[in-house]
Amino acid sequence: MSVLHLPQPTPATPVRGPLPGRRWSGSRRRTPALAVMAALATSMLSIAPSAANADTTAGQPVPATDIASTTADDVGQSPSLTAPTHVVTVAGLAIAYRSFGHGPTLLLTPCLGFSMDDWDPALLDRLATTNRVVIFDSDGVGRTPASSSAILTVPQLSDQVAGLIRALHLNRPTVVGYSLGGFVAQRMAVDHPDAVGALILMGTGPGGSQQVLPDLPSLVRGGPAFDPLVPADQVIPLYFSGHPDALGAWRQRTALRPNRVGMNLTGLNRQRAAMTDWLINPTTNVVSSLPTLQLPTLILGAENDEQEPAANSTVLHHYINGSELLIYPGLGHAFPFEAPERVAEDIARFTR
Repeated sequence: MSVLHLPQPTPATPVRGPLPGRRWSGSRRRTPALAVMAALATSMLSIAPSAANADTTAGQPVPATDIASTTADDVGQSPSLTAPTHVVTVAGLAIAYRSFGHGPTLLLTPCLGFSMDDWDPALLDRLATTNRVVIFDSDGVGRTPASSSAILTVPQLSDQVAGLIRALHLNRPTVVGYSLGGFVAQRMAVDHPDAVGALILMGTGPGGSQQVLPDLPSLVRGGPAFDPLVPADQVIPLYFSGHPDALGAWRQRTALRPNRVGMNLTGLNRQRAAMTDWLINPTTNVVSSLPTLQLPTLILGAENDEQEPAANSTVLHHYINGSELLIYPGLGHAFPFEAPERVAEDIARFTR
């Protein structure tokens, strides 16, 4: 396994050893942190965290983000904002998607609460300068209707995305999985290895007994992500917990998309169910299969990520042989939108 060192003013840094967070064990003993998670998720999360590591990041300065940085000053020249929406049918499901840019193909699998319109044009437009970018709306999200399945799981989402790759003849793209989308990307790499050429896992974790929980205060702050009554417009701000200015800039940039579509609560709750299942169901996650992967893999995490602690990126790096790991100092779960130029540069370097 290799860790990349980059000569830049505020570089993503290698991680050595454990980072702050809580690891879930197989014990069924309830702790206060677990009880909070169970109440917030309204589900039976019965896996108890072990003791937290000491916080090694307290008091460190937060570097400037790229909050004013965008290539969408002229909307008419933004490939992501002007890309038309198409629909392709995969196993009876009409999946809405967009494709723009030129170069090696990147297929972006979204995080919890995201439609195509929520991807930041500041990131997408930079990616499109070096890559063909394909984004889509997941099952029951945005312009894609819900499938007939009563529940939604990560394996189902994985099968749908693999079907999308085949339907669009993408020829083994690099799959970029962000948060929940990272769960889907891992499952795809194991279940559909012929469909995936490489992996980029951003702000995501392994699930199951290897998942690292946030510390208790972060767990409480992140509770709305699991609350079935909380809509997406209250979940997404959690990703920007440390940088409210970046949240405002992201809102301004995504608002430039014509005919923007939000997410309905039913679709969001289907995704919540898939996410919770991945975290607690040992038959859903693929940790035991990750060491067998032969795919080039880049793992990106953020030092101050409250939703997916950076320790989860380290766990994935440990399990995926030959993977590269970058941790962005001072940034949170929304790091692809807090520092889009740096993230796009790292992705472009990896896909060359």
